[in-house]
Amino acid sequence: MITMHASLICQVRDGFTGHPLEGSALECTLDGAAVRPLAKPGGYLILLDLPFGSHRMTLRCRGYQEEWVEFAVDEGTRELVVTMKPGEGYPFRGPVTRLSLTVTEGGTPAVGKRLWLAVPAPWELKVAQTRVEKGQLQLRLYCKGPQSAVSSGAYLLADGENSEIVELQELMEEMGTLAAPLLRSHGRGCPLMLAQCYRTGTDGQISAVWQDARILAVYDQERQSLAELNLEPGENRRTVVW
Repeated sequence: MITMHASLICQVRDGFTGHPLEGSALECTLDGAAVRPLAKPGGYLILLDLPFGSHRMTLRCRGYQEEWVEFAVDEGTRELVVTMKPGEGYPFRGPVTRLSLTVTEGGTPAVGKRLWLAVPAPWELKVAQTRVEKGQLQLRLYCKGPQSAVSSGAYLLADGENSEIVELQELMEEMGTLAAPLLRSHGRGCPLMLAQCYRTGTDGQISAVWQDARILAVYDQERQSLAELNLEPGENRRTVVW
């Protein structure tokens, strides 16, 4: 009997709407070679029986920026969420907030810099307990709105110098479950902001678009640095200096 192992389960989402992006629209390469993952409804891509070790998967789709993600394969099944950001030809409907962000380090453009851009979630999530300790996988959350509207995926737990990226797996009866233990402790009222990972180009720039964004948090996970920007409807040009 032939058995196959799911090495990677990846859900691909439209980074602008948050909706799943079906696999039939995607071009995928793994470690530079074209592959055809098993596609399932809901934007899921499944890669089977991959060799153990590190891999890079690249995704391309008309109307979106190219996206790539690195992951490690072992005897388990790795689960990822990848967001495809709007690019040239994306069919926007209605007004949007655009950002051209320049990032510099030491007075020069930061090339290939990995940053998280986060905006307040429509459902407004906040830590609801007096203190949640480092190492915990669950935390009580206040949600302004129906919990059924809360999406899983990456969030910036904004807490100044103690900020961190967390992956929310589910929210049930005010208890949020994370994919990995907290790296730091946090107090009541810290917001969870919807986060997407970007990388600067050769000019040190990032291009991003949201339906409606007024406050933007820029988080450098490597430096553990957090910057906050105010945005206006329409075109925005900003610079972050680390």
